[in-house]
Amino acid sequence: MADPQKVFLVERLGNTLVVLPQGPALQFKHQEVHLESNALLRVVEEPAFKNVIIDLHCVDYVDSLIISSVLRCLTKIKQRGGKSVFCAASENMRSLLTSIQFGRLWPAFATRDEALAFITPPNAT
Repeated sequence: MADPQKVFLVERLGNTLVVLPQGPALQFKHQEVHLESNALLRVVEEPAFKNVIIDLHCVDYVDSLIISSVLRCLTKIKQRGGKSVFCAASENMRSLLTSIQFGRLWPAFATRDEALAFITPPNAT
């Protein structure tokens, strides 16, 4: 369930950061989106995180401000040689990701478990 107080929820799973957008920027104050986007990027920049999963199960739509914040995270992880993926997207979100061609650079998985399996293969130590 979406948290009306946060633009992004963040979960830490070892060296993987899970980012859960909570809705389109229009439902938040502009300052909240700006501050939380910058805070999210600072977390992504922590050396402990090698990978990121963008878990979309809380949203059916996000707008360009949220997409821009997510893109900054994905790009930062890619620059460090880590893996970035999407998971749990609704049909509407899958259509959006396809239309902006994110799928060409970052794979999408039906579930978080599938995304974690891709990021952390069983033989990884």
